[in-house]
Amino acid sequence: MNASGEFLTSASSGNLFGLRVCDLGWNSALSLVEGLVSLRGNRTTLGFLDERSLLRQLIDPAYRSGLCRRLMLPSGGRALGMLSKGLRDKAPPVRFPVATFLPALLTFLEKSYRIGIAGEDVARLESLRDHFARHAPWHEIVVVDPGLETPQDLDFVVVYAETTAQESRIERWLVPAHAGLVIFAGPGLAGLLKSKPVRTRWRSGSLLPQPLIGVRS
Repeated sequence: MNASGEFLTSASSGNLFGLRVCDLGWNSALSLVEGLVSLRGNRTTLGFLDERSLLRQLIDPAYRSGLCRRLMLPSGGRALGMLSKGLRDKAPPVRFPVATFLPALLTFLEKSYRIGIAGEDVARLESLRDHFARHAPWHEIVVVDPGLETPQDLDFVVVYAETTAQESRIERWLVPAHAGLVIFAGPGLAGLLKSKPVRTRWRSGSLLPQPLIGVRS
């Protein structure tokens, strides 16, 4: 990560469970990711911290090491919020469900970007590509197949992986790619595979997202 990326992430994150976890509102989090996309410096990786990943990192040192290299957005439910509140003695951070945050990000990004969706199930990737293309048609969404040559002309990559083993394989495969930002969505996009994209505007002053937020107020 270059110096500008370090500044952006350090200015917006704190330590939670030993990980760099963002403590931001929705507009600030979306603006942060937009800034990381535009930097095009050394690679930044972004992940989502939920109860599943929290428990896994406690017992799997290799997995924890991977999370420590990422900037994390809290995405879990009430249990994660209660744990973080108890540890920090302050209000729990705003949570960013993966299936809400990524469509919101595509809406928030007004400039057209070339975005890759990487994973091992090409049929599911194609379904997600079609979903996002209908939601935000000004972006170019392409399927990134690990069986083919690593793409070099993407603005950022979203990794859809149902297991941590899949995620690790895809992360290694993406090493030569030139994308400055890789977003690890885990299995959190599965709920979008059969849903239709919804576009509604941001409700001013709301702490919780309205489906799907991301339109600038």
